[in-house]
Amino acid sequence: MTESALKKYFEGTLSTDELRKNLKGTIQQTSHDVFSHQVDVLTNGNFQLLESHLIQLCNDAFDGQLNPEHLDIISFALIGSDYFEWDSDRISETLFNWNNQTIDYPVTRTNLELWRLFLESGDNQLQKHNIWNVHIEPQKKNCRNHDSKWVPINKKLNIGLGGNLNQEPIHGLRHPAEPGTTGWFIWSGDYSEDSDFFKPLCVEHLLQMKPELIQFLGLEPGYRFLTDNSGYIDIWKDEELLKI
Repeated sequence: MTESALKKYFEGTLSTDELRKNLKGTIQQTSHDVFSHQVDVLTNGNFQLLESHLIQLCNDAFDGQLNPEHLDIISFALIGSDYFEWDSDRISETLFNWNNQTIDYPVTRTNLELWRLFLESGDNQLQKHNIWNVHIEPQKKNCRNHDSKWVPINKKLNIGLGGNLNQEPIHGLRHPAEPGTTGWFIWSGDYSEDSDFFKPLCVEHLLQMKPELIQFLGLEPGYRFLTDNSGYIDIWKDEELLKI
């Protein structure tokens, strides 16, 4: 890739398609497990990088015009550049995330929206939507406050999800778990007895969709919760759930 192409892209004189072609072949495998980045640099002057430039990259990635590898290449080039400059922790943190996707956050549509929010406002919601352990203490607190044992779940297993969770309120209940499940059933809006009302959803996907619900998932079987976007929360024990 060339820094001149990246500069033109940020200035609006190079299309995303042309940038994508310029990125092709940047990563070269030099030995069995060693890769290098081939970047042609600019040596005269400098370019002031703004949050809006990274938002531009977010938008193109969200629309499918750039992929995670493209963001990795671009962030690597910017971090090592003497030509591109910035004075923003938001930019530094976002570039670090993009250049360390395997240890930080994967490039998903949800995370692209969250990076855009962070770059625009400074509101960083990425941990909440990606890091399971930040929800452990809220789970334990809910259990202590409602006389429940803390019975954590495997985030690789499924819940039963009814509806798209865009309606209010949101209901949840926990039965004794069957193999491969957590015992949790969560739905929004009106409940239905239809056999296909609940669909399996991996808990990791719920973390991306509705991280505010993870605080309830340590409650032991036999508990229910009810919540809405206004902050209302009700948690109670229902022994009938243990009979099913």
